[in-house]
Amino acid sequence: MDNKSKKIIKVALEWFIYIVVFITIVWGTPMILVKMLHTEYPIASITSGSMWPVLKQGDMVFIRGYSGNKQDLKLGDVVVYKNERGFTIHRIVKLDEKTLVTKGDANNIDDAPVEYSQLIGKMVTIKGQPLRIPYLGMLSQNYKPK
Repeated sequence: MDNKSKKIIKVALEWFIYIVVFITIVWGTPMILVKMLHTEYPIASITSGSMWPVLKQGDMVFIRGYSGNKQDLKLGDVVVYKNERGFTIHRIVKLDEKTLVTKGDANNIDDAPVEYSQLIGKMVTIKGQPLRIPYLGMLSQNYKPK
């Protein structure tokens, strides 16, 4: 085999490895996060400014699944719940026996009460600060910076 053929095989093999690594990252990371964070929805993209300044439009955040135990929730937790429009990520402002009330930090009024069964999970935090990756959430949105 001559040098040119060896070079072509080497380049083809390198590209194959890059593609395998890329596919592993794109499909493998969410699967790993599903298992680690105990939810079908381990990551979310912030699509509005309702949680500004803590969360900004285009941030990607991580979600830990809700265990079903109300004692795991406290006032001030940022939770994710499912509603007719999709998902909402807001802060708990009131906990009742059958429902909880949330509010976006930048909003003037509380959200309608939410049943505990609608909860997906809580936002992952580190030392009380949200674990977020700025701008990465834009990849899943049709968001164009102004």
